[in-house]
Amino acid sequence: MGDGIGLGEARALDDYASNEVRAAFRANDEKSDWTAIAAEILNKHPSSPSFFDAEGMRFHLPAYLIADLDNLYEHEFVYHLCGPLEKFSLLTALQRSAVELYLHAICERKNTASYQYDVKRALEEWAAW
Repeated sequence: MGDGIGLGEARALDDYASNEVRAAFRANDEKSDWTAIAAEILNKHPSSPSFFDAEGMRFHLPAYLIADLDNLYEHEFVYHLCGPLEKFSLLTALQRSAVELYLHAICERKNTASYQYDVKRALEEWAAW
């Protein structure tokens, strides 16, 4: 993950925590092996992707996508893929293609109308990138 923002640190940012609390959360974040992050942990941090920087997103993105594809993620993830794409700036072309494939797979699911709208919007944004 390098110097990127991790799950706990992102949660501290969401909670407007002090720098000391943020550092304490960061100390407990997984930093070297995204496969070590269980879906149960991701489910406890549904807002964290909103606070990731590019390094944090690159590190955590596969864990979220796989958990969602495996129906283990209990929240809607796609809206984190919409909007400004700066936090995805470190992804390679192959990684961006993997995100698009994920979006196509999610599009095939039964989704609420509002979630399906987010999926289609994300697909349009990623295809234009």
